[in-house]
Amino acid sequence: MVEPSGLSDLRPLPRSLDPLEDESLPGYLLRLSHRLNIGPGPLVLRAGLPNSRRDRTTLIRIPVSFAVSLDEPDITALCHSTRLSRREVDGLLLASLGSRYGALNPAYRGRQPHRRRDSFSTKRLQYNNPWVLTTRTQYCPDCLAGDGSEIQRSLGGAWRRLWRLPPVFCCPSHERFLRRYCHHCGELVQNRHSNDLIARPRDSELHPLQCRGTPRQGELRAASPACGADLTQAPKDTEPILADPGSRQTLFALQRRFLSFLSPDGPKEVSSVGWIIPTAQYFQDLRGVVALIFMTWPQARPHAATPELARAIDAEAARRHGLFHSRGAEPRKNLRSTAYTDPPDDPVVTGAALEIADRLLRSPDENAAAELLVPLVEEAKRIHQPISYPLRSPCGASIPLLVVLAYHPRGSRSRRDHIQRIAEGHSIRATSSCD
Repeated sequence: MVEPSGLSDLRPLPRSLDPLEDESLPGYLLRLSHRLNIGPGPLVLRAGLPNSRRDRTTLIRIPVSFAVSLDEPDITALCHSTRLSRREVDGLLLASLGSRYGALNPAYRGRQPHRRRDSFSTKRLQYNNPWVLTTRTQYCPDCLAGDGSEIQRSLGGAWRRLWRLPPVFCCPSHERFLRRYCHHCGELVQNRHSNDLIARPRDSELHPLQCRGTPRQGELRAASPACGADLTQAPKDTEPILADPGSRQTLFALQRRFLSFLSPDGPKEVSSVGWIIPTAQYFQDLRGVVALIFMTWPQARPHAATPELARAIDAEAARRHGLFHSRGAEPRKNLRSTAYTDPPDDPVVTGAALEIADRLLRSPDENAAAELLVPLVEEAKRIHQPISYPLRSPCGASIPLLVVLAYHPRGSRSRRDHIQRIAEGHSIRATSSCD
């Protein structure tokens, strides 16, 4: 059998690993590099991925795009060098979650595949896409500790792909909120800056469960030792604490619901404002409503599940309002809206805002949803009419939600008739470009 072009000089690695369930590519590279006793950067080069490059300081950098998708030749090389199947490699990449999560689906990002390059649209998913954490990851310390099997005792549990999705904010199994920063040094645990998928790519000494952050001890960060803290030992008392058990259980229940949607065997369609839509698009509806909640807060405060969760959003909303006004003089028009459209960093705030959005979207029909959402729309227009427009027509949102947010009665036509008319193709497309 003739090998594909470019593979004749590429030798399989001496040893490989079976991917863990929902493992991400950077997590897999960390585990395999430690098993082979080489840094993840040299491993990527030896695996035949040419986009990993050497800069002028000869430091290897692994592009963040590798977490999302790989070009076809790179997939072929990775399969050959690691002895993984094409399905196993696809399962390590975020792009394969697009059937469940709209921010990873080009169909809901206003992009069409390039005529001569099928990966064009998926490559673009890393840009201008804050609802995918390409430059950082979250983690549950207890999940990282592994399941007790021999391989996981040696190399740790999976760095999950789902941890790179903002709607995944806690671990219901261990009842812990996900972390992004090291409990010891306060740095991001895997990344150095936005151009690196994995920090310290030459370091072969660090275990996959150790923090790769470099504590800020001066200007020569590259020459400083890594933090190296054991991330599985992060104490629970340094995580967000909710005094009300009802608040905690509300967020854990919501997370279990979202995880069921994101599961490969979960529902392909769910309900939004009383209409059945693709599950991937439902997450686009969620992010659209979350932006409205933040822009108009405290308008939606009465909808919070508990007073404690409402208070959690109070501080975040105040910060965002201040950021919105401070960006008023910025020349880029779309910069101000990101004060409300970007997801929160805090897991409790994320869960609290998503819980409100989820409950509003679970309205039994479009009229019931309008009673709850139209006051937010009117308040957004009052606050800032031009900035409110993209928030009232969120990219990739479902037709029913778009109609609820933008519907103006004309004659005797009802919202339901209007939704049906658009759905049948007699009006404008439901999605447009986000960029």
